[in-house]
Amino acid sequence: MLLFTVLLFAFAVTDVEGLITRVVVEIGKEATYSFGEGNFLIKRFTKASSNPQYLFASSNQDGTWTTDGTDKIPSSANLSWNGTLTFKSITKNDIGSYEMPLKLPSVPFAAESFVVEFELAGS
Repeated sequence: MLLFTVLLFAFAVTDVEGLITRVVVEIGKEATYSFGEGNFLIKRFTKASSNPQYLFASSNQDGTWTTDGTDKIPSSANLSWNGTLTFKSITKNDIGSYEMPLKLPSVPFAAESFVVEFELAGS
């Protein structure tokens, strides 16, 4: 039984899908990243809030992120329906990790880990 458990664990670990992409940006400059078709919700973690922040693709975006649907965290972000996230002007509050919480998992595993880390040039 122990051998089966070890083999099953080894199989599960080798089939885990994950990806971390680093995007180097400069403060005040434009930055764009395509999360891919069908990604109309982006979740991020930055120093702008201790809670996860969300941005939804919509026709009337004002560039702000939200943690609960009512608060507004300033940014110049725009998420298009094709999954492209564009910042007109990156600020220090935009530096952090971004992910797609609605991406469907590869059965039978948990949701894939796909993290985009925006980092400052030279850091």
